[in-house]
Amino acid sequence: MSTTQEYYIRKASETDARGPFTLEQLSSLAENGQVDPETFYYDAATESWAAIGGNATLLETLFPAKKSLRVKPKTDAQVKSLNTVSADDRPITVNDMLLAAEGRTPDTKDKADPAISERRAAAVGLYSGMGILFVLSAAYILPHIDVLLAFELGGLLRAPLLLLGLLNLGLGVCLALGAVGAYPVVRFAAALGLGFSGLVFYLQGDLLPLVFTAAAAAGLFLGTILLNLPGVILAAAIGFVGACGLAHHFFTS
Repeated sequence: MSTTQEYYIRKASETDARGPFTLEQLSSLAENGQVDPETFYYDAATESWAAIGGNATLLETLFPAKKSLRVKPKTDAQVKSLNTVSADDRPITVNDMLLAAEGRTPDTKDKADPAISERRAAAVGLYSGMGILFVLSAAYILPHIDVLLAFELGGLLRAPLLLLGLLNLGLGVCLALGAVGAYPVVRFAAALGLGFSGLVFYLQGDLLPLVFTAAAAAGLFLGTILLNLPGVILAAAIGFVGACGLAHHFFTS
């Protein structure tokens, strides 16, 4: 069928014709619903009007048969399911999710949230610092308890270790109340205790209490600055050993 041929068309109920239209234009009209198989066209060969539906070639050109797409279903053997079930499968519990978030499962041990570890380290540092301060305050205060009870200014000034013990006691109470803002003062007290009592022990030739003092000071200092749990635990252990060793020295000497 020639694509240059022109057509006049009209409805069966109409007397006025429209056109001329090319075959391409007729196809567009058919797609828009303005032309249907009942529409008449002027057949120049017979010089008469005929329905488009009566011309098989023209009908096929304007209204090509639509082929339906069918999907061939696959059998279960051809489809690999993503949801596989094994004998080891079990429901996931809340505890499993918490352990996964903390990186305490084999699959998540390298994906632990660092904030959780840092919070634990901070808590260990807080409680260990509080304990070391209380032990040190007892070591410095109890050997001079009579001077404290007498409450004489001259006696207090002659017992500087007693004043250091009172400072440690006050800082321990602050940490017990959760006042972590006192950490800089705690580090200062650790350095002060090491500097003063360490010098006294060095001049007296007492090396063991000097080592205990250095260990207690190091534990206090590092426990308030580290945010890594193994490091804080190690610092706490060193600090407690030093504080307890120093207390034992004062109570037995």
